[in-house]
Amino acid sequence: MNKVVITIFLTQILHVWGTPPPYELTKDFWNDPTFVKSFMGDYGFRSEIEPKCSKSEQIVLREVVSLAENQLSDAVFYLEKKLEPKSSAALDFALGTMYYQSGRLTRSADSYSIAIQKYPNFLRAHKNLAFVNLGLGNYKEAALGFSKAISLGEGDGVTFVALGYCYYLLEQFVSAENAYRMGIVLLPESKDAQNGLVNCLLGTNRFSEALALLNELLSKEPDNIYCHLARASALIGLGLEKEATVALETLRRMGNYTAQDLIRLGDLYHNLKLYDLSLKNYERALLNEKKLSTQKYVRIASTLINRGSYSDCFSYLDKIESTFGNSFSVQVEKDILLLKAEVLKATGKPNESSSILRKVVEKHPLEGKALIMLGHNAWEENDHPLAELYFERASKINDFEVTALIEHARMLVSTRSFEKAVRLLERAQEIKPQPRVGRYLESIRNLLLTSRIRL
Repeated sequence: MNKVVITIFLTQILHVWGTPPPYELTKDFWNDPTFVKSFMGDYGFRSEIEPKCSKSEQIVLREVVSLAENQLSDAVFYLEKKLEPKSSAALDFALGTMYYQSGRLTRSADSYSIAIQKYPNFLRAHKNLAFVNLGLGNYKEAALGFSKAISLGEGDGVTFVALGYCYYLLEQFVSAENAYRMGIVLLPESKDAQNGLVNCLLGTNRFSEALALLNELLSKEPDNIYCHLARASALIGLGLEKEATVALETLRRMGNYTAQDLIRLGDLYHNLKLYDLSLKNYERALLNEKKLSTQKYVRIASTLINRGSYSDCFSYLDKIESTFGNSFSVQVEKDILLLKAEVLKATGKPNESSSILRKVVEKHPLEGKALIMLGHNAWEENDHPLAELYFERASKINDFEVTALIEHARMLVSTRSFEKAVRLLERAQEIKPQPRVGRYLESIRNLLLTSRIRL
């Protein structure tokens, strides 16, 4: 396996592990009594800081609240009929909360917005509208709403945690960190606040700080899956690949892992050159109940080729096909055929390789990689006119033009057609200058000059 391939592969692994593991607000957050109390509160109003209701509106509100306890839909219908443009913002707030309870988030947002239009400093309306926007995926609007609520005096932990989550999703990591830290102060046992802070530290490459926090959290809760995954991310970020492998192996042996975790573990073993363990985890990933997209497994097969494990690659490709029953996308099917052709060529079966490649080109005439591989196969069979035809076809495809020109030139050099080879290399350098190609071009020019002198 050449150094360039190793460097690219390690870069890919570091890129994957440099990012935090997936994180969302947990069900515990949404169902926690602290959140329910913070969001629902009551349908009434706080006369000193919130919009006032007339006596008749207070009566309506009491009737609606009483009805909502057992028949929410009837309460919503009743209140909708009672609302008028000049009604108190408190009634719109109550309707918005009932809409939220019944899962009608868009209607809920509209009602809260009307309440805010009527009473701009309505703290609870700003906060609840922010939660609704969070549920709708409107993270920027939700962040603005939570910030406004805090500026009006809101100081509960769930608001700060939710604000941190919005900032995190918006990749405003410093702001997210500040909100999460405040959330931890107010809700010391909140996993959402703790996990969010970990992700902010990982997202800003502060791996040592993240690792220290994760070690502390795991000492209290050794079976926390998220913390084990995040700890592996921190370790790989610090360049401690063996320790990261141990962290993931711990998770696997606990029985709490996904196919993606197994692939990552396989990648780490590959990085440590423990290829048998690497392959074993790649195979486990394929057998996992919660499978990933076929493209993920095709990437593994490509990794096996890059390290020269051709028989393992061919076997893995067969397992992919048997597992997914050939229900591939057009792209995946093409990628699998290209990998098979590559393995066949590498194992001394160029004719079988070419047979597959011709099928690919027949179905995908603009597949430059297949055309270049066919050119190589023809070149190795000394069929130079056919090889030239394939290289020329590939050179007409933008993404493969430079590669095709260089490979064509290499073939011409092998047949001592230096002058034509120089022209092709010059053209390649005009399109995309490369130092190594420049050095190669200079050496061919020297050969051309030498051959002319001898003549």
